[in-house]
Amino acid sequence: MSKPSFEESLLKFVEELKDEEQMTEKQRSILLASIKLFAEKGFHATSTAEIAKEAGVAEGTIFRHYKSKKDILLAVVAPVLFKFAAPFILRDIRAIMNAQESKTFEQILTELYRNRLELVEANRKHARILLQEAFFHEEIREALLANIFQETRKMAIPLIEARIASGELRPLPSEEMFRMIFSSIFSLVLFKYVFTPEEYNQRSDEEHIALTVDILLNGMANRRQE
Repeated sequence: MSKPSFEESLLKFVEELKDEEQMTEKQRSILLASIKLFAEKGFHATSTAEIAKEAGVAEGTIFRHYKSKKDILLAVVAPVLFKFAAPFILRDIRAIMNAQESKTFEQILTELYRNRLELVEANRKHARILLQEAFFHEEIREALLANIFQETRKMAIPLIEARIASGELRPLPSEEMFRMIFSSIFSLVLFKYVFTPEEYNQRSDEEHIALTVDILLNGMANRRQE
């Protein structure tokens, strides 16, 4: 049985909020409409009139609950996305880390990079909210760091230190090694979907992953010339 997509799981999650008193039916409609339109069009290209139409409410209803469109993003959409997205995004990382005993560090990195690209590809509309709006809203950036970055760090640092102790990795600062791994994953996603998708697509994901892992583990200097 295939895993549910982020959209399917998110809709189920929002549906379950019906039992919670803090969110009315109209607020849930505004939430779902906002997530849908922000994902399809982006935050800046979406108007409150479009949100109201999609939600089936009057535009004035939105402003009775939220002061502005940014208020919807920061007070409603972002918290729900992060409350639900963080466990969803971290789920496969935990599975990969928990099954790492019999794998080399190179195999773990390859599997991790492949999984992250597959996750974004399967949920690219909703990933767009997180990727694009994190550049423009400090609040989303901070939530991203507090949720996903810190949880990933807690899982990765012990693994890196164990592989240093075994002699598989060089005795370098584990924090710096984690930073390089995390940033290289993030850069793969950004170059594929945001910065240079045409150039990126000249190679397959597997080729990009293999080159990234090779450069990360072996560096760029030609040691044979030394």
